[in-house]
Amino acid sequence: MDEIEKKPEENVDLTRRSLLSWLGSATVFALTADFLSACADSQPNEPNTNKASDFPFSPSPVEGALYDRWWGNTVDPQNLQQILSSWQLSVRGLVEEPVTLSFYDVVNLTRQNQVTDFHCVEGWSVLDVPWNGLHIDTLINLVRPTSEATHITLRSFRDIYTESIPLAVAREPRTMFAYGIGGSTIPLTHGFPLRLVIPRMYGYKGSKWVREIEFTNTSIDGYWVQRGYPTDAPVHPSRLREGKY
Repeated sequence: MDEIEKKPEENVDLTRRSLLSWLGSATVFALTADFLSACADSQPNEPNTNKASDFPFSPSPVEGALYDRWWGNTVDPQNLQQILSSWQLSVRGLVEEPVTLSFYDVVNLTRQNQVTDFHCVEGWSVLDVPWNGLHIDTLINLVRPTSEATHITLRSFRDIYTESIPLAVAREPRTMFAYGIGGSTIPLTHGFPLRLVIPRMYGYKGSKWVREIEFTNTSIDGYWVQRGYPTDAPVHPSRLREGKY
């Protein structure tokens, strides 16, 4: 959502070893049963009726080159310890059944794995990102939006970042809310615990650190749109690869 800093134009297209090295130097957790159990155990006043091992994490099937460099530009650095202790996702607005979900709840919803490219408006791209997350239809089934809902508005920690997209865009097959990359949590600088991914749009439309999804009947100008960036954020067709957006 906030990859707005001038960098040289290039595609990041390296090896699996490089990806593992990059992940090892970042703040990430393997999405294993032990990690999910810890998330469940940390939820106050909530019985742990499910075992994390009942929901094995399945990384996206990826072959070939990946990446080890991905600039995480932000004007709002986050505190990982605070996030882990307090994060919840609120889904509300023009819905019949608003819900509040823990990270454990989110990860245990129907999972969507996809391998798509990430494009920054600065001119650089990260190819074949193995995202792990969920499609908004999974949340729609929980909250049941009313017929008046036409958009979703996203809010991040401290409300510095906001964004709005049409509900039709949110429901496109490869639009998703991601919490993982290749079987590990998204690094903090890239939006942990949850970020929006729209592969056919530039990264600034993909809100990081999402804490609230509100179904609305209007759109707002998000943080970067207010600063002059296009509302629709379409990636130039010459940068889109078949099957990766």
